Amino acid sequence: MLLIQYRKREWYEDYLHALEQVPWIFILIGIVILFIVLRRTKKEFHSHWNTLIPNFTYLSKDFYAQFKKELLSHGIEGVTTSFVSLKEGGITSSKRLYLRILWKNYQYDVCCAPFGDGLFLSSWLMYRTSVWQIIISHIPFIGGWLIRKFYKITYYKVDTASMFMTYCHQTVLKITDEITKESGIRISDADRKPILKDIFKR
Repeated sequence: MLLIQYRKREWYEDYLHALEQVPWIFILIGIVILFIVLRRTKKEFHSHWNTLIPNFTYLSKDFYAQFKKELLSHGIEGVTTSFVSLKEGGITSSKRLYLRILWKNYQYDVCCAPFGDGLFLSSWLMYRTSVWQIIISHIPFIGGWLIRKFYKITYYKVDTASMFMTYCHQTVLKITDEITKESGIRISDADRKPILKDIFKR
C-alpha cells in the first residue's frame, strides 16, 4: 500500500515538474489564436447591386434610418442592424459608412454615399460559412462527402436566401423611389436587378 502511494506521489511530482518546463506563453498564444480562428467565418458573395443617381443628393444617415424602419416593419425575426466603416482601399485610405443587416448566416451591406454631383447606392449580400465547414471540406478524400452529408443544400436554404435578398433589395428600391419621387428621377427597370451568384453550387 505504501509502495502504491509512493509511486502515485512520484508520478505526481514528475507531472508537476514536466508542467514547469512547458512554455506557457506559447500555449496561451495558441489558445487565443485557436479561439479567433474558430470565431471567424468565410464570406461568399451571393449578390451585388449598385446604381448612380446623377444630379441628386441625400443624407446617408436619413437613407439608412428609412431603410431600417421599412425592413424591420416586415416582422422578420432575428434581424440585427449595425453601422460599419469599411476602407475604400488600403490601410491609409478613407472609410465609407455602410449599414449592415445580419440574419441567420446572411450578411447584407448597403451603402448610400455622395459621388460627384450624384448619389451612389450599392448593396452586397454575403453568405457566411463557418470555419468548421471550411475545415471539414478540406479533409482529404471524404471532405466533400461530409459537407454534403452534414450541411445539406435544401429547398429551405435556397428559398430563405432568396426571400431575405428580396426583402432587402426591394426595401432599397422602395426608399430610393420615395426620396427621388419629387425630382421625377426613377431607376430604369434594367438597373433595378441585382447580379446573382450561385453560392450553393458544390
